[in-house]
Amino acid sequence: MSSVEELRSAPAATERAHYTPDWASLRRHRVPDWFRDAKLGIWSHWGPQCAARRGDWYARHLYGPYAGTEDFERERTARQTAHHRATYGHPSRFGHKDLCHQWRAERFDPEALMDRFRRAGARYFVSLAAHCDNFDLWDSARQPWNSVTVGPRTDIVARWADAARSAGLRFGISMHAGSWTWRWLDAAYGADADGPYDGHLTAADGRGTWWEGLDPRALYGPPRKPGDVPTAAFVDDFYARLRDVTERHDAELVYLDDSRMPFDEGSVCVADGPDRRRGLEFLADYYNRTPDGAVSIKTIADEDRGAVLLDVERHQLSGIDPDPWQYDTSIGDWFYRDGEQYKSAQEIVHLLVDTVSKNGCLLLNVPQLPDGTLDDEVSSVLDSLGAWMRVCGEALYGNRPWTVYGEGPTNVSGIKARESRLTYTSRDLRFTRVPEQEVVYAFVMSWPDDRRIRIHSLAAATPPREVTLLGAPEQPTWTAGAEGLDVRLPDRPPTPYVQVLRLDWT
Repeated sequence: MSSVEELRSAPAATERAHYTPDWASLRRHRVPDWFRDAKLGIWSHWGPQCAARRGDWYARHLYGPYAGTEDFERERTARQTAHHRATYGHPSRFGHKDLCHQWRAERFDPEALMDRFRRAGARYFVSLAAHCDNFDLWDSARQPWNSVTVGPRTDIVARWADAARSAGLRFGISMHAGSWTWRWLDAAYGADADGPYDGHLTAADGRGTWWEGLDPRALYGPPRKPGDVPTAAFVDDFYARLRDVTERHDAELVYLDDSRMPFDEGSVCVADGPDRRRGLEFLADYYNRTPDGAVSIKTIADEDRGAVLLDVERHQLSGIDPDPWQYDTSIGDWFYRDGEQYKSAQEIVHLLVDTVSKNGCLLLNVPQLPDGTLDDEVSSVLDSLGAWMRVCGEALYGNRPWTVYGEGPTNVSGIKARESRLTYTSRDLRFTRVPEQEVVYAFVMSWPDDRRIRIHSLAAATPPREVTLLGAPEQPTWTAGAEGLDVRLPDRPPTPYVQVLRLDWT
């Protein structure tokens, strides 16, 4: 059975390319096959902001509404500000720097966690390196506010990297500092009727405190107002830290949380003049050192899709993309939040199958408690996902989209839509194919009460030689007709979630 002809693959290996810092050169790069084959990655979006157990963006919102607060932030700002002042006090006395000190990760066991992630079906793992809060989770050569000198007193990224590689997983890092930090932590330089916030403190103010010898401005960045242009020194520091963590830990995937390369035209915060080229310089250096690597950003011109990997955050694509892409989401909030309603294992399986059928891979964040452990509900979701993957993973790993991604009435609207919990019907199918083999997998997104499936996409095709239902002791029967392939399923589904038919023409 034919595949989508316009899918773009990595070129055959020849002599190693040498890249220069311009898009024309970088477009020769292609997303590596290891990424295309992996299908599922686990992400540890975990750092000092989880210490408050109140969710994402806490390091910004603890300071309360301020000049530059946008409408979409206001509900979360009000909630997190109220919690912070009730729990910790005014941000002149207890700010983001103090949360970094409070976070200890005292039960962090990366080997045990990685074994659980591997058993859940992950083939790659991504460690947070620095969030928008500007705190480095490795033994940073340039940022003294890091997990070795403050808080956990251990190199989080190094320990994740060792555990991932010992478990046979590819390793990547995510870097959110940079443009976002410049925009985010200007909040620490605010003030209210009770006084100026702790961004106004200097290294001299730390004498006799727990942070003596540290400069808060190394964490918060230079004093600034919303809308100020990033300084050249700030841009230099970001890219030096990005090179430090990627080179030190041989990152095979680099996730950049920006709409373009940080500080470039179109990014969250655009720098002046030559500083806009720093992203291209990083890409060229990185691919020359790691030719089998990938760097992801959020907005990419079609012609640049080989140079960088498209990452789609909490959005679903409506059809097959000719280039590989990554869909990132979380079981719950990005940072741990008490009382959060988690995605179910069934919802994650649906997202994974839909993503892979459209030429993507799923990067799934697993919220961790401040001490480094997982709560029981997250653990249960991972174990249930792993049980399904052990039965049905062969239909995903290493496979490619078929002629169509699927059929049936349920899909997102528009080219790209905010993720939602779709209610699939028994008429909804998704497809993958085995490269260079006459094998197609059909994913039955909801079990039919009458146990009958019709695959309309095979109406004019030669019927398969064999149809099997993965994991089922009793196999289906089938007939080919003018309107499609009619399959009668066994009495009971073999898995609790999506069922998978293997169609074999060999």
